[in-house]
Order: sequence, then C-alpha cells, then structure tokens
Amino acid sequence: MVIRGLVGLLIGAAYGLVVTGVVFLLTRIGLDYEHPGPLIPNTVEFAWFITVMAGIIAGVCGAVVGFIVGLLGVDKTKAAKGGFISGALLFLPMFLSTSVPTSLSNWISLLVTLAVLPFGMALVGIVVAIVAARLKPFDL
Repeated sequence: MVIRGLVGLLIGAAYGLVVTGVVFLLTRIGLDYEHPGPLIPNTVEFAWFITVMAGIIAGVCGAVVGFIVGLLGVDKTKAAKGGFISGALLFLPMFLSTSVPTSLSNWISLLVTLAVLPFGMALVGIVVAIVAARLKPFDL
C-alpha cells in the first residue's frame, strides 16, 4: 500500500514537470528578450513566474490525487471521477474570478488551464489507478 502511494506521488510530480514544459513553450511565444519592458517584473520574468507557478500547482495537485488514488487502490473510473472533481474544484474559483476572455491569448490560457486541471487530474488518476492495479500483488 505504501509503494502504491509513493508511486502515485511520483506520477503526480512527473505530471507537474510535463505541465512546466508545456507552459514554458507556450509562454515563450512572442517574447522579446532584447526589450522585455520597463516594468518589474518585465514580460520575460513574468513568463518565468507563470511557468513555475503552473508547474508547482499542477505538481502538487497531481501528487495529492496520485497519492490518494494509490493508497485507496480504486478502479480507473472512480480515479478519473475523483481527479476531475478535484481539478474542477481548483479551476472554478480561477474561472469565476476572471472576466470573459476577449483575446486569443486569453482563450488559449483558459483552455490550457482547463486541460491542466480537471482533465489532467483525471488523467493522473487513471494512470495511477493502472499502475496501482499492477502493483497490488506486491502489497505487504
């Protein structure tokens, strides 16, 4: 049981690294490194901040979902439902606190956040459930 929980933590942390890589690539589109802007933080520093925060949030949420699914040893359907609900509980306050997206970049960030939190957490739950089912014979 402990091994399944640790594997869930590792899979969730790996999901955070994947999200960091994807957000890194998305935030680099259109950045001007020669003239980053007069503000502190400028656009380049703000892109780094967004990248790191997205990775931390996704990694922590993925680790929590993975740990719980790994410990409980639930099937794929229940793991997906639990991951989706936990991701949606984090997504809804962010969505409700912002205005309606008006530009293409705002729509892209909304869709990426939707893909990372509810659907990504459901995917983490499914992957952990599959791995935990394969590790079940090795429980102590």
